[in-house]
Amino acid sequence: MTLRILEWRGITVPGAGRERVEACTELDRLELWAQGAVHAAEATELLAGE
Repeated sequence: MTLRILEWRGITVPGAGRERVEACTELDRLELWAQGAVHAAEATELLAGE
């Protein structure tokens, strides 16, 4: 869902970021990313600091 939200908003997710989201199995983290994807200006902002 995180990747779809970013895609709908026209935000490109670089290969490494996409792989990181796709490989994540922690539901809490995925939920946080999905929530953040609604407001993030770019994918690197969303995935930074993790």
